[in-house]
Amino acid sequence: MGAERSASRQLLLALQWDDAPTLDGFERGENGLALEALDKLLASREGGALYLWGPQASGKSHLLRAACRAVQQDGRWALHLSAKSPPSHWPALDAFTRFGAGALLAVDDVQACTAWQQDLLFGLFNAARQFNVAFLAAGNTPPAHLELRADVRTRLAWGLALGLAPLDDDGKRRVLQRLAAARGFDLREDLSRYILSHHARDMASLVDLLARLDAYALQHARPTSISLFKSMLAQAEPNSHSTP
Repeated sequence: MGAERSASRQLLLALQWDDAPTLDGFERGENGLALEALDKLLASREGGALYLWGPQASGKSHLLRAACRAVQQDGRWALHLSAKSPPSHWPALDAFTRFGAGALLAVDDVQACTAWQQDLLFGLFNAARQFNVAFLAAGNTPPAHLELRADVRTRLAWGLALGLAPLDDDGKRRVLQRLAAARGFDLREDLSRYILSHHARDMASLVDLLARLDAYALQHARPTSISLFKSMLAQAEPNSHSTP
């Protein structure tokens, strides 16, 4: 009977689980000012610019992808780019004439932009301003400290530039417990504390670990627990004692 329930939940999750980032799914923590500025940018149909900066795992990519998703769900055009995006993904400078006011361009990891990407970034920022397209960017330092062309740094500093603070352990636990609840299981306090105490603490790694734990629990038809978590990790590790 337990195996049947497990299989049913696995099928349900396959149909319903959506791990795309959302604005509601972002843990506020100490970033209230940045979230308010982002909400204001997305609500405006007159364009504007916002630059978010912070260390790795502070939530920059989550917010940029979630912002694009929110704008698209509102029936408006949005595009998410990063320094890893190939040339074919970058729009032409006249593209904004077709999308109208209220569109959004989001550019992540600007600190890693190459020379040709900086050329486009400069032109796209100016075009966005001309056609009332909101411009959202993120990097690892304030604009003045970016190792980019001076004119690109200046454009990134034209709007608000706000720092993001990484979550503390309490905030990470709340995120993990909320994600677990969305997947249909309860992440007990002792297990969440154990995960944070013994494993990678950046949110991307933690979210991946949670997904693996859920799949492992479903596979073995057992509730999540510290012992199950240890069993999953032990199974994933290579057997260093095996002989040829």
